Order: sequence, then structure tokens, then C-alpha cells
Amino acid sequence: MVVIAIIITFGVVAVKWENNTDRYNLDNLDGLDVPRYDYMSNVELVGFNLSNPVYNNFTGDYRPVYPNITQEQYDWYFGMLPSMPKDFFSIAQLVYDGLITDYDRLSEVYYLQPEFYPGWWGTLEDRFANYDSSRWTPEGYGCYPLIKQITVKEKGTKAVVTTYFKTGYATNSYQGLIIRPYLPEHARDIRGDVIFDQPSNADRYISLNILNPDDPVYESFKDGLMYDNVGDSDWMTILKPTHQILFDEYGEKTGEVGFPSDWVRVLQLEITFSSDIPSGDYVVALKVDPPCFEINQEYYYSNEHPYYGWLYYPGGQFFRQNTPHFQVIVHIP
Repeated sequence: MVVIAIIITFGVVAVKWENNTDRYNLDNLDGLDVPRYDYMSNVELVGFNLSNPVYNNFTGDYRPVYPNITQEQYDWYFGMLPSMPKDFFSIAQLVYDGLITDYDRLSEVYYLQPEFYPGWWGTLEDRFANYDSSRWTPEGYGCYPLIKQITVKEKGTKAVVTTYFKTGYATNSYQGLIIRPYLPEHARDIRGDVIFDQPSNADRYISLNILNPDDPVYESFKDGLMYDNVGDSDWMTILKPTHQILFDEYGEKTGEVGFPSDWVRVLQLEITFSSDIPSGDYVVALKVDPPCFEINQEYYYSNEHPYYGWLYYPGGQFFRQNTPHFQVIVHIP
């Protein structure tokens, strides 16, 4: 049995625990356990819920009506995404509040919407409608939520923990990334402060693996590489741009392209615990590294895929934050 708590960042958070045998049974959530650590001390909570969604005649669904956004811009930015259902904000609020944690079962009509993520609000006009075409944003990505906490009540078992891994807003390149699971030295709150130290011999008892399949283009050429820095437990992936401006052969703007239909991925991290793991608290995390030179050369110079040449960017070089990109706090009773 695994009990889960979530910590949501980018300005909004609520913490609750859910027994994984009671998924979506919202009548049985009273008396849930209290999280063991306070990860959000002195962080202001900001709500986002729209309690009375309004039908949008431009989009034919319940996407918010944004001031000064035209029909054409709606089509550009959101045209490849699923229609937004009427109950979208109710479901998103339940995720914020920690009442839904089974992310791999949540429909893409919810998690593919940029409005699902707290960092979205205020960015549409600044980063899209009023976009400065002289600016290029090659790198941007993140996980939502940032922190999860699980209690593993049976040793010698596995847990699969999910998070949403997404491209940053108004990112212009195809980012090549290697996502690596690892055991950090410390567990940290969202400010970067240390909560507790990792047991020194944690690697004897915990093994990690990302279950997502690698990018198919990488799979097509990896066996011919002289060097490859993608490990067996890593995930080599490509994040597609969330904003591009299109030009004709004369340099005149012809349109824009916004969110692709796969700009968010459900990342599945498998954690295996040995049967003799000592009781205590452990932390598992994800980090992002750039692909090696040999991999990047394949993406740069092969025209057999849509993201070669200057459209490709080896991510993981400069984007850093004060906490890991994703953390799982593990409690072994």
C-alpha cells in the first residue's frame, strides 16, 4: 500500500494524502493523514478556480474568454489541444487541493490545457499575443507538482510515481533532454532549504527507473553511436516548442503555432525498495542533463525528422532552480 501527498508549486499549493485504493472517492477523504514535513512554510497560496465557466463562442468550449485575443489567435495557440470541458476548473481545483493524485488516469482534456498549471495566468498576452519576434527562448521545462510524498508500508515492493513534465510557455525550440532519476544528498523544500539528509547508504536499498519510452528518433540511431550518455534508467526525450512564428520566403509573417498536442507528458518514475531497507525517510529526485555531442550531431544534421538544424536545442545546459526538478519523499515505517 502506498499513501501519497503532493506539493504544488508556481504559487498554488494544498497538501492532502490519499490511499491509493480510494482513487476519486471524494466521500472518503475526511481524516486523511497529515504530511510529515512542511514544504511550503511562509509561501502565499493563490487560488485560481473559475466557479462559473462561460461558454466561449470563439473556441466552442469553456476556455476562458481572454481580453484582446482574436479568433485567429485562439486557433493559433489552442487549436491543437482538446476542447476544454465545462468541469475543467472543478477538476483542476481537486488536483490543486491534493484530492486527485492518480495522474496517469486523469484525462488529457484536463492536463493538456495550459490553464491547468498555475504559472499560466498572466502569460498569454505577455508571452504570446505581444510576443517580441526578436527574442528567442530556446529552453524551458518543468514538473507539476514539484514534490510528492509517499509512505511505503510493505518493504520489497515497487511504487510508480507520476508527475506532469511539460515544456515552458512560449519556448521556441525542440529541446533534447535526458531526464535522470537519482538519490540526492538532501530533501529540500521549494525554497531550497534542507528538510533532512539522505541516509548515506540509500543506494543499497533503492533502485530507480523511468518507464517512459525514449524518443523514437533517438532509438533509430542510438545503436550506431560511438558514445552515448543515456543510461538504462534515463529518459531521452524531445520537448516540442509551445510557440513559433511562421514566415514566408520573403520574411513576411504568415501565422503562429502554439501548444502542440503532446506538450505535456505523464512521466512515470518506478522506485524499487529492497526487502531489507531500514525504516526511515528517503528522497528520490529527477535532474535534467544535455545529450552528448554525438547525439546532438544526429539531431542537428539529419533532415529525416522535423526538428533538425537550428530548430533543435540541447536543453539542460543553463536552466537550474534551487530544488530538483521533481522530488519524491519516501517514508518507510
